[in-house]
Amino acid sequence: MTPPPWTLTGRGVITLSASGVLMLVRYAACPVGPYDELLWAERTRTPAGWRPQVRAIVVSTEQSVVWGRRNWGMPKHLAHFAWTGNGRVGEVRVTGDDGAEVARLEYEVGTWRVPVNTALLPPPLRTLAQPGLDGAGGWLLTTLEASGRLTPARLAVGHLRGLSPAPPRTRPVLTLGVPDFRLVFPVPGGVDNGQA
Repeated sequence: MTPPPWTLTGRGVITLSASGVLMLVRYAACPVGPYDELLWAERTRTPAGWRPQVRAIVVSTEQSVVWGRRNWGMPKHLAHFAWTGNGRVGEVRVTGDDGAEVARLEYEVGTWRVPVNTALLPPPLRTLAQPGLDGAGGWLLTTLEASGRLTPARLAVGHLRGLSPAPPRTRPVLTLGVPDFRLVFPVPGGVDNGQA
């Protein structure tokens, strides 16, 4: 059993656009072990108000799929991540269980670092709202805590056609590398569908 809270460490690249956030992450440590992740999140109107919602997410281990869905309502699916290059410059090819290519991305991360902490953000901006999965009703609200260091980065998207729903093709506003972070996923709260 791996119930929340979870503390995770790792590194990643985050691209912000007018439509939402694309994140490519390599978790080095967490309660279910290391795994890779690609996700698309966008601001959505929920019963708790406007909140970020993870709309599409693939991960590299079955344990992450099972517990991410069960603990926080994350719509995770299993995929394979093939990396080339090093931690600063490289490429990743993501494929599904059927061998079809989900995504192809190239990344480059800068060298200077600026410390950051999400405690500076208002809670609604860092509270994920996820509808219940697998027959569960209501919504799960998870207020994240994260700290780490940021650096300028580049994320070139070959394609994301295998993510469902697929993110819209929009120009990035800002891309940041997170060469090391600590992230806490707490026990989520809940809200009924009928609440506005």
